[in-house]
Amino acid sequence: DQVEAMTLADQIVVMKDGRIEQVGAPMELYDRPASEFVAGFIGSPRMNLLPGRAIARDDVKTAGIRPEHLHIGAEGQWRAVAKVVETLGADTIAYMEAEDLGEITVRLPGHMRLKAGERLGLTPESANLHLFGHDGHRMEHVA
Repeated sequence: DQVEAMTLADQIVVMKDGRIEQVGAPMELYDRPASEFVAGFIGSPRMNLLPGRAIARDDVKTAGIRPEHLHIGAEGQWRAVAKVVETLGADTIAYMEAEDLGEITVRLPGHMRLKAGERLGLTPESANLHLFGHDGHRMEHVA
């Protein structure tokens, strides 16, 4: 159980097909996933995994961004429409459909009112982008 592991464990071992993908403290895995698999596995809602073209990088297979590291506004790097909006109290989770990129999940403050059908811009926090190479493993940020 991921929630139990994140709250109780000092170290987590994430395995895929009988092989260790990453070993580390829960927040280490959350903040610096070693692979696309770990990035998509750890966290709820899960990390958005987008094609490298989303950030105009041919050397990047996948760009990851956590839902809480996206900002919405009238303008943005990616144009999207809200499909489903869940108001949960302290948080609002918006499931957006971005042009040419597919579904993107955004975590917003609970008081933020967003309606299904609204068109907005999404801007990722560049410092919180996770880059994964064509082998599926983490890349360091290179300009």
